[in-house]
Amino acid sequence: MTGVTRRIGALLFVLFCAGMYFQTCFWRQMPTSSPSDFQWYYLAARHVLHGQSPFLAAGYLYPPLLAFVLTPLAPLDYLTARWIWFLCSHLCLLAAAWWMWRGMGSDRTAGCVVAAVWAFGGAAGESLALGQPGPLLTLLLAMAATRTGWAQGSSIAAGFAVKLIPGILCLVPALLRDWRTLGATVMVAFLLVSVPWVVVAVLPGPPAPASSDYLAGTPALLSWSIPSAALRAFDPPSPGGRLPNDWIAGNTLQSLHLTTRQRALSLGAAAATLLLGLAALTAAVRGRLTAQQVPMAAAACLALALAASPVCWTHYQVLQYPGVAVLLCYAARQHRWWLLGAALVCAALLYPVPVAVLRACYERANAWPNSPLLLYFWTSVSPVASLCLFGLMVRELSRHRHIAVS
Repeated sequence: MTGVTRRIGALLFVLFCAGMYFQTCFWRQMPTSSPSDFQWYYLAARHVLHGQSPFLAAGYLYPPLLAFVLTPLAPLDYLTARWIWFLCSHLCLLAAAWWMWRGMGSDRTAGCVVAAVWAFGGAAGESLALGQPGPLLTLLLAMAATRTGWAQGSSIAAGFAVKLIPGILCLVPALLRDWRTLGATVMVAFLLVSVPWVVVAVLPGPPAPASSDYLAGTPALLSWSIPSAALRAFDPPSPGGRLPNDWIAGNTLQSLHLTTRQRALSLGAAAATLLLGLAALTAAVRGRLTAQQVPMAAAACLALALAASPVCWTHYQVLQYPGVAVLLCYAARQHRWWLLGAALVCAALLYPVPVAVLRACYERANAWPNSPLLLYFWTSVSPVASLCLFGLMVRELSRHRHIAVS
């Protein structure tokens, strides 16, 4: 193939991916007045606007920072606010794509990889449909994976203050021995978390969510993590095949109540997965990262965190877009076709394949199928795929001090 042919082929592929993204993430997900997860953020912001605690909104289970950030939307009617949040979320996703393209070399390979991940990852569409902050977090993670110093630290801190999971990326400046960035990250995270909590403490209303059991995990079928899989195994279906209520309704976190043994099992599985993974990563890099290893190390940390998280809803997989792009781009540039194939299989099993299977099973009878083994398998595939991605990345980090993703 000539250079011109390659450029034309790459351009056509990127345009095709852009069309797929528009259809699956914009056209099909346009907001309506129907309730969504965004309604709880919107109601929490309205309470803040009126000088009340955001936790008066029963479904608001996040740290209070997000409610304060969304207060400019609170005076608007719900549908208008929903549309603005929807468009801002797209801007975040597109900015994250641009940031990853720049960070991975701004060439055809990077462009095609990013376009493919954003078009076919699947989880972005669900996150947008629900009005979740996943696109915002994806942008912050993309910045954390491709920047160093203050920009990296601020991105990690902001992500942690919105949803705790990005906090695992503090390991990156620690392994870089960049103590200034690590200190700045901790300081900014402390301010972004503590200041809103201090304000909430003096506002009328509850100072925290009414229930904190959700922090320990859930057996809900839509939570795809090692702890959730362990909870489902601990509470199997009855001999007649009837699914446990928490498998079906465990996504209503504010009313979920786990037993002491369930909490211990979930948190134990989370801690074991996280600690063993972090030990493997630290050993693989001999306790120290190089600057070239940062993007893949950040991607590995995030993949591990999602597999170990006590709660990991299906749409959380949008957070893996930057990491999947890093691994695919690295494999393509190195002509490591087995690695490229393995990464593609893992990426497909993170979200698109299990969602397609479970949706087909559900739509057949308009209910979850009476097949516990089928449900257990397909709701456990994603965290296993996430751990496999983590393993592939750790393997490359252990073999190469220079990771050519740009």
